[in-house]
Amino acid sequence: MPGASHSLAFMTELVEAQRWRCPWCGDDLPDSPRGTAIDHIIPRVYGGPHRRWNLQLLHQGCNSAKGTKITAEALALADAHGVTISMDIGQYRAGVRRRAAKYAVRATRGLGGEARDRAVAAARNLTVFFPEGRVHAVIRAAAEGEPGPADRLGERCRGRRGNGSR
Repeated sequence: MPGASHSLAFMTELVEAQRWRCPWCGDDLPDSPRGTAIDHIIPRVYGGPHRRWNLQLLHQGCNSAKGTKITAEALALADAHGVTISMDIGQYRAGVRRRAAKYAVRATRGLGGEARDRAVAAARNLTVFFPEGRVHAVIRAAAEGEPGPADRLGERCRGRRGNGSR
């Protein structure tokens, strides 16, 4: 949070609760607060509250990379605490699908039109969007002709939400 100061004790409490791991990249966090940033799991811009249960400590670079992305953890946390995420989910998902389709085209260069078509179709049908590594894995699996991972992710999301949307 730019301009906000948090006590060293509070930041230590956060990092210990996270077992000294950055939730975004999975790497170890540094021993001092330098190079870290407090992140709102449900971004404030979408109605996320400034409450302890909505805060985590990330590397500064990871915080910048996460930005205002809505993660699966943010959706679960919003449900658990009765927070309504105030945004146009359709527009958000359309943007994610566009970026995923671009990735699909780049990732399948040289693999042939059939692999590209499968990968682009997987990108257009995404129901789970983050972390990006999972999105990329689904697209790569589809390009290789393995629809299983995309189907399992979609079913898990639809099973939790009823129809895969908010």
